[in-house]
Amino acid sequence: MTTKQLIAAVSILLIILVSYLYIDRNVAWWCNQHISAIDKETFKKITHYGESTLYLVGFALGFLIFRYIWKKPHLENISLFIFGSVASAGIVSDIIKVIAGRHRPSELFEQGQYGFDFFHIERAMTSFPSGHTATAFALATAIAYLWPKSGIPMFFFAILIGISRLAIGAHYPSDVVGGAVVGVLSTWMVIRYWNHSERFKNKVLR
Repeated sequence: MTTKQLIAAVSILLIILVSYLYIDRNVAWWCNQHISAIDKETFKKITHYGESTLYLVGFALGFLIFRYIWKKPHLENISLFIFGSVASAGIVSDIIKVIAGRHRPSELFEQGQYGFDFFHIERAMTSFPSGHTATAFALATAIAYLWPKSGIPMFFFAILIGISRLAIGAHYPSDVVGGAVVGVLSTWMVIRYWNHSERFKNKVLR
């Protein structure tokens, strides 16, 4: 790990810690009390675009079509790459969720429960990190890598997904930050593996 990477990692951990201690509960209560039911319905529509199933199925089908039916090796590679990025982010975030066992905001509103109670699989105890945000940032990072000019709108899209998770009371700010980190790092790990693996050395992405 380089000095810059170490500084970045420490900075992210500090942001998450400060958010957990001083920001998360205030933001959750504010969203719960000030965002109207109508606005929450709008954010619920937005948050659906962070569901990984949509992308996993779509790009898996794309891979199969471009490999076996309409033989387009370049598009086959792109489909596999984006599928791998989103899948990796989902797997990593799900593992961390179970280990962390963090109470969701609904537990705070209904029972006053806040914090971590490690190793749980119940939905109410899998708040950290935000899986929808991880998916959105993994997708944004993958597409920005393939087509750099798309980076700004794609990351705007990912940030909007993260905001929607706060607005509907599904997550805390630190969950969203954690999800964003998982999404970006998962895709970069796929990129590094793709570029250095013998298996993919002839599978050009861009």
